[in-house]
Amino acid sequence: MKIIDILNSKKTISFEFFPPKRDSDLPRLYETVDRLSTYNPDFVSFTYGAGGNTRQLTTQVSKEAKLSDKFEVMSHLTCIAHNKTEIINILKNLTLSNIENIIALRGDTPKDMTISKDNLKHATDLIEIIKSNFSNFCIAGACYPEFHPESNNSVDDIKFTKLKQDKGVDFLITQLFFDNKDFLSFKEKAIKNGITIPIIPGILPITSTKQIRRFTKLCGSKIPLKLNEKLENSINNDKETTKLGIEYATNQILELIDNDIPGIHFYSLNKTSSVGHVLNNLGISNQTPEYII
Repeated sequence: MKIIDILNSKKTISFEFFPPKRDSDLPRLYETVDRLSTYNPDFVSFTYGAGGNTRQLTTQVSKEAKLSDKFEVMSHLTCIAHNKTEIINILKNLTLSNIENIIALRGDTPKDMTISKDNLKHATDLIEIIKSNFSNFCIAGACYPEFHPESNNSVDDIKFTKLKQDKGVDFLITQLFFDNKDFLSFKEKAIKNGITIPIIPGILPITSTKQIRRFTKLCGSKIPLKLNEKLENSINNDKETTKLGIEYATNQILELIDNDIPGIHFYSLNKTSSVGHVLNNLGISNQTPEYII
């Protein structure tokens, strides 16, 4: 089922996972996916990993998750180190596995790989190829409430986001953020500039102060001052940081729900505990997951 059809009928809950670097670690990933599947997500997604270094495993786990028939699957597809022929072959392969949903991304340059002139340069190039050659895919795109770290300003960022819609994206999922004012401001600007497709906020329950500081430095998101001060107090205590992250994500989502969001997309970091506790706090589940640090 296409995710846009689900979004047109209800508000969604979804989880994002990343494939391991080694095949031997796949059982642990499948265990995590199975645990979170008990929360009845509307869809799950699997990333390409940092630098695109898990591309084959992304396709493999997407296929196997689809075969489980427990939820809808969205496969990540990045184009930065692919040419048009390679992209079309990947899409044909996904079609044979009945994968109907893709999030189309530019992606990071894989390590130790030279980008040739035939490789695609932008997510919009990938979206255009999908729409021109296939009619069976629902396409998601990424957006950035604090604007993309490579954008000159928020005006340009909205312009390129609108271009994704014009090229055929069906809905958007945001980069992680911790200040709802940034999301609400982005949403308002998007609407004013003709963006009409659903924008799903991406939420990451924090589990480690050092880790989240690395993440936000890489993706250009900021940590609000008051939250950063609290994180500093638990910098060497991940259990306390996890509790803080659960509380913060819960309150963040409650405020977003009051502002009529179409769904919630959790960046799970392949952990069940924090996401499970947040869903319990929201009254979406009555399960009691244990902390997994």
